[in-house]
Amino acid sequence: MAKKRTKSPARGTAAASPATDAAPQPPAAPTPASFLQLALPSTIATSAVPAQATLSPLVLLSVLDHFVRRKVGQTQILGALLGHRSTDPLGGTQVHVVNTFPLSHSETVDHKLVIDTDYFSRMYALHSRANPKEVLVGWYSTGSELNDNSLWVQELFAGETAPASPLALLIDPASLGSGTTDLPLQAFVSAPAGAPGSDRIGSLFIKVPVDLTPSEADKSGLDLITAASESLDLNAPVTSELDSLETSLRSVHDMLESVSEYVDKVIAGEIAEPNATLGRHLLDTVSTIPRIEPDEFAKVFNSHMQDILMVLYLANLTRTQLAITERLHKMV
Repeated sequence: MAKKRTKSPARGTAAASPATDAAPQPPAAPTPASFLQLALPSTIATSAVPAQATLSPLVLLSVLDHFVRRKVGQTQILGALLGHRSTDPLGGTQVHVVNTFPLSHSETVDHKLVIDTDYFSRMYALHSRANPKEVLVGWYSTGSELNDNSLWVQELFAGETAPASPLALLIDPASLGSGTTDLPLQAFVSAPAGAPGSDRIGSLFIKVPVDLTPSEADKSGLDLITAASESLDLNAPVTSELDSLETSLRSVHDMLESVSEYVDKVIAGEIAEPNATLGRHLLDTVSTIPRIEPDEFAKVFNSHMQDILMVLYLANLTRTQLAITERLHKMV
């Protein structure tokens, strides 16, 4: 479909081309300016086009919180994605999104976006000072499909992430309440496209797979949120280190029981077609575990437990001494 590119914005603001939320119109004829094209993942990839995007669950929560706190009458939100890029063993580029911040923008009567680029520059500078390892990797918005504004915003962020292509993340909050089990996430990257020798330069939007990859700290926070949502008063106490250790051990024990039961069924022939991929993962996992005698393991575990108890005792003793010192200081 042919899309028209807008002119360069004025200093301090940036205006996008009209959106296509109105009634469907017949495809327009190609213009010599630019064009927007959607495509499935292509086998022709460059180093600037990532093969996969990983998303922290906290990023999704931040975007949804931004959508809930949006201005009255605002139907679309816009923000920046922060993270880092890496290369997988096969040579493909991966984008890891770990943080976000919202952008200040408004929409005109003719459905053009006006972005405060000065606010964007200040916010990005502050985040760079707080987290120097997090760089700009793309932008996010709400909706179910790309439009003319998406094309312009992609070009705007391409100047900040060059030579890499910025990641465009679309989240549809309206589908969350429809009972669907799939997360309404879509990720796109763009690549230049055009006929050889032609002056028409377009953007080919390619959909890339996106996956939620929580870290250990994210898992702890999500478990706490889940426990609070299941309680009657919507509160959940923060567990101590020993309680967390006990919960982790119980979880590992349950997983080992489940895996052992599956392996026993495979050996007994109760499963007609065993999962070969699962078997390879189990073999890789078992081969990485050092072989240790039960008595030696119990000795190491008890020694580690004694170290934890000693640290807790010293912490409580220090806290008591500080409280006594503070009371004596007040009496004097």
